[in-house]
Amino acid sequence: MDANPSATHAARLVVEQGPEPEQTFALGHAPQTIGRSANNGIVINDAEISRRHAQITPQGDGYVLEDLGSTNGSFVNGIRLNQPIALKHGDTVAFGDTVRLRYWAAGMASEIVHAPADDVPTPALPPEPVPVYAQSDNYPEPTPAAPPPALDEFDLPETAASPSRNRILIGCGCLLLLACVICVGGVLFLDSYNQGQLLYCGGLRPFWETALGPLGFNPICP
Repeated sequence: MDANPSATHAARLVVEQGPEPEQTFALGHAPQTIGRSANNGIVINDAEISRRHAQITPQGDGYVLEDLGSTNGSFVNGIRLNQPIALKHGDTVAFGDTVRLRYWAAGMASEIVHAPADDVPTPALPPEPVPVYAQSDNYPEPTPAAPPPALDEFDLPETAASPSRNRILIGCGCLLLLACVICVGGVLFLDSYNQGQLLYCGGLRPFWETALGPLGFNPICP
């Protein structure tokens, strides 16, 4: 609820960032809940605010803020609350990421509160030295890369035969072996057929007489 103008210096929360900047909520002598629902003592209609977000309770001459298990959390001076905390004059109170208020204690005017150290300018940092390894004078001269040796297919050693050549040689050897087997099998078959007359008495008779005659071979032919 908005503060009465006659109670300017009463304890209060002033919205600095939120749906209604500069809105002022006066803090009385009874606890007040803070949230998005209309049944709270302090209503802030913002998506970051839970329906029942926090509670502020008078204690002694000041007030204590307590988070009520909100989704986006309650913060005092940037520190998220995990237990109740007593507020001090000028504290920043935030709910979630989008709502920020300032707590003003009773009897204190609304003025910016800051420490004297905030007025001291931050000294400029000296430039960092350049690492030794990063200085341009320390880079070694690049060594030119040698061109790759030319690969000439005519210079290949004899042992480095291509796979296709090996397959051709193997195929020829297999065919030659098969031919020898067929020849030997044919001779053995004809030698046993009809006492060898088909083999030795046919057109090959002069060849067998010349080849086997010195060994005493004399085929019997009709």
